[in-house]
Amino acid sequence: MINSIKGHYYQCDGSLPCCKNNDVAEASTDDSLKGGIPARYLDERGGMDLERVRLDQREARRQVVRAMIRSIKELWHRR
Repeated sequence: MINSIKGHYYQCDGSLPCCKNNDVAEASTDDSLKGGIPARYLDERGGMDLERVRLDQREARRQVVRAMIRSIKELWHRR
C-alpha cells in the first residue's frame, strides 16, 4: 500500500485532473442527488420510475442493434 503523496498521483491516469483531498469542497449527501435524476424518470412520490428506465434502456439497445445492422449492410453492399 502506498501512503505517500506520490502514490496518490500515481493512481491518476491523466484523463481527469487530480486534486488533493483538502481541495475538494465539502458537500452534503442531499446535494449529490440534485439534478442527478432526469424528470422523466421520477415517479409521483419523488422516487425513480424503474419501469421507465428499463423501457428506455431497451429502446436504446434496439437502436444500437439497428445501427449495427445498417452498418453491416452498408459494408456488405460495398463489396
